[in-house]
Amino acid sequence: MKHSGLRKPFVLSALCAAMLLPGLSAWAVTDQQILDDVKTTDEIVTNGMGLQGQRYSPLDTLNTDNVKDLRPVWAMSFGGEKQRGQQAQPLIKDGVMYVTASYSRVYAVDARTGRELWQYDARLPDDIRPCCDVINRGVALYGDLVIFGTLDAKLVALNKDTGKVVWRKNVADHKAGYSITAAPLVINGKLITGVSGGEFGVVGKIEAYDPKNGELLWTRPTVEGHMGYVYKDGKAVEHGITGGEAGKTWPGDLWKTGGAAPWLGGYYDPETNQLLFGTGNPAPWNSHLRPGDNLYSSSRLALNPDDGTIKWHFQTTPHDGWDYDGVNELISFNYQEGGKTIKAAATADRNGFFYVLDRTNGKFIRGFPFVDKITWAKGLDKDGRPLYDDANRPGAPGGATKGNSVFVAPAFLGAKNWMPMAYSQDT
Repeated sequence: MKHSGLRKPFVLSALCAAMLLPGLSAWAVTDQQILDDVKTTDEIVTNGMGLQGQRYSPLDTLNTDNVKDLRPVWAMSFGGEKQRGQQAQPLIKDGVMYVTASYSRVYAVDARTGRELWQYDARLPDDIRPCCDVINRGVALYGDLVIFGTLDAKLVALNKDTGKVVWRKNVADHKAGYSITAAPLVINGKLITGVSGGEFGVVGKIEAYDPKNGELLWTRPTVEGHMGYVYKDGKAVEHGITGGEAGKTWPGDLWKTGGAAPWLGGYYDPETNQLLFGTGNPAPWNSHLRPGDNLYSSSRLALNPDDGTIKWHFQTTPHDGWDYDGVNELISFNYQEGGKTIKAAATADRNGFFYVLDRTNGKFIRGFPFVDKITWAKGLDKDGRPLYDDANRPGAPGGATKGNSVFVAPAFLGAKNWMPMAYSQDT
């Protein structure tokens, strides 16, 4: 955490902290404060501790030598075991910690004492359909609002002092399988969110809203063949079909319910003015029903934050048959090579390979395994495309019969799951 001397990603069912925060300032979170979050050390106003998601801190009070001496000052419980998992990174502003919990709850907590200041409970309907636990991964702060997504696919903006609802917006139909688990982000006055639900036949999408009132600004489907829109005076204006046309990499009709949900959220690179998102698995899981690469599933995408246009893509697992997804964070950084500055981005994919890309155009720079055993692919070609081992693709079941079993590594939960990595500017 910024004020403790070491910024690290963490997920806790009980939050423990030892902290002293500097003097309070005017609360309102501005676009400039969001852009500067990577440089400040007295508060945390973005998920990822900076828009690029590096999770880096220049503070050095805590280090590998003395971290063993830390002791808990306070603890707060989110409830008993029935409350399930906790996967949120807290944000801290003016001595208050804002953190989400399972079942679409938000807490404001005094960061010095652990005293609960307020709690908001979304009161979810009984028919929500979360794929993979009832978690939430955090809030966005903007102006005097605390904004988050819910398991019934809504965006909710709360007053930072009281937790009262300021506005509520329906993003998608939860009865169709949509939900929201990721932390939204705010870029230059736009609130950006993805959706979850790829396992239920939904079409993934990334959308921008006005954070002040919840007005929809643009929407970009993440499955080839679906129309994107920008909104002017509340009216939808067509803004190009994702991928240009339907059917190029989705022969047949399954592109209509193709998955590719950007369920882990995304980041922003100010140097290139790009949103960087990952997308989930194609649907259905049985890859033999959907020949082709199935764009833009299991991919990394760069989007124009002004209108949602996809600027480039890189697909880590074309024709994904293992549920590897491609959602893991794509972290922006620069490095020197051959006397030139390379604007790169890196990701550790659930499929077991680590990728370094040119973030200006999405071109593959290098890749390598970061786990001991990979059975589904023999390696990567010069463009980063996997060299499949067809014997280790799950077989095609015939009719009601069960397909042949295969041993696959990594398993479907991935070589690295949703837990974020970090980039050190020092090393």
